[in-house]
Amino acid sequence: MRRSIFLLWICLAMAGCLFQSCYDESNKYGNGLVDSAFRNISTDTSTVTVTALLIDSLETSGKSLVMLGEYTHPVWGNISSSGYIAYNCPSYTTEIDAQVVLDSLVLSFNYGGYYVGDTLQPLRFNIHKLTEKIRLNDNGYLYNTSSFDYETEPLATSSFTPRPLSGEKVLVRLPDEMGQDFLTRFHKRDIQVSSDYFEDYFKGLVVIPEITDNRSILSFQVADSSATLVLHYHIIDEKENEQVLTFIPNTTTQFNHIDHDRSGTIMEPFPVTQKEIPSASLGNRGVLFGGLGWYTRLEFPFINNILMQGEKVAIESALLKIYPEPGTFSGTNILPDSIFLYIADENNVVTDAVTDYLGTAVQSGTLVKDDTYDENTYYYFDLTDFMQQELGAFGMYKHNLQLVFNEDTYTASFRNLTFNDQQGRSPIVLQLIYKIYESY
Repeated sequence: MRRSIFLLWICLAMAGCLFQSCYDESNKYGNGLVDSAFRNISTDTSTVTVTALLIDSLETSGKSLVMLGEYTHPVWGNISSSGYIAYNCPSYTTEIDAQVVLDSLVLSFNYGGYYVGDTLQPLRFNIHKLTEKIRLNDNGYLYNTSSFDYETEPLATSSFTPRPLSGEKVLVRLPDEMGQDFLTRFHKRDIQVSSDYFEDYFKGLVVIPEITDNRSILSFQVADSSATLVLHYHIIDEKENEQVLTFIPNTTTQFNHIDHDRSGTIMEPFPVTQKEIPSASLGNRGVLFGGLGWYTRLEFPFINNILMQGEKVAIESALLKIYPEPGTFSGTNILPDSIFLYIADENNVVTDAVTDYLGTAVQSGTLVKDDTYDENTYYYFDLTDFMQQELGAFGMYKHNLQLVFNEDTYTASFRNLTFNDQQGRSPIVLQLIYKIYESY
């Protein structure tokens, strides 16, 4: 009986400890051994360093698209794009003793569906005959900086009002002299238009926007039924017999050449060979630009400073918000649907990607639109895992983030994103919540 009363007394004493001495409202705990506390801190003032970088060359061959036109961006200046097209030798089957008459030679384009700029304004372009054969580089590609020689005098000039979503064709009639030369040589089985020599006889075409008042760039398909040369002729017999000879483009060697005129922009002082420009030199801006190859490096140089705030610091969450600069996007220059973050080492070599919460897919920035106030439109990324890994890293073990488009956006569009660093009008924000453990 005495033993039971003693045990009951011990249990009551322990319960008193649990409900009184071992817990208090200041989040301090312990039993007189070590006094300690946790604090949660929320901040959106962490430094983010923004640097624009330029990809040396973008592969534009083999994309099955001609990008044609000229567009002026409100910040980054004038961009123009030309399409180079070589053709495969067609198969001519009309009997040699038949009498044939030329009707026309036409360049036929189908819209590709993509455009940037004001398509209510006419697009004017020139078609030139190549004097140099298109050849891929040793690595099997051609780039936005590649070019080949062509005749100075254009074969034809065309002007039309774009209707990129109409499904219509854009047809340009080429000189009858060129069509007649084709027809005569094929009908006579001239060796120059045989499959072995055709590329030497006809090296292809380049379609170049006329530098006038063009205000848009459009895509056109390159396929068996688009960007084709169509030779219309007929056979004279008891009744006229209409015929068509179709020159199909070589989709492997077709590529787009892109020029960027920086005159009058904040990029003008920098040589085109300069591949890295800090945001402070660009009016406190970062930039991504398809077709040109601009992307952005993001660094967090002072993230380790929070380690000095307590004995132990742990990041609970990290959210990055990127605000497109008002005035740099519109209905004719829409914001990209997706942007991506990749993890790079001190040499800017990509080592990993910022993935979703499952760790299985590359995280694309979620776009939150405000159709009323542009200032409230932003992309956001969850950087919690990345920041947890970076906290405490120094020197060669530190990483940066590279903000980029995917490959197709770079090589087959002129999608662009202009945003501000932390000194700009709509500053980039890194929102951190971290926990500090302190002992006394």
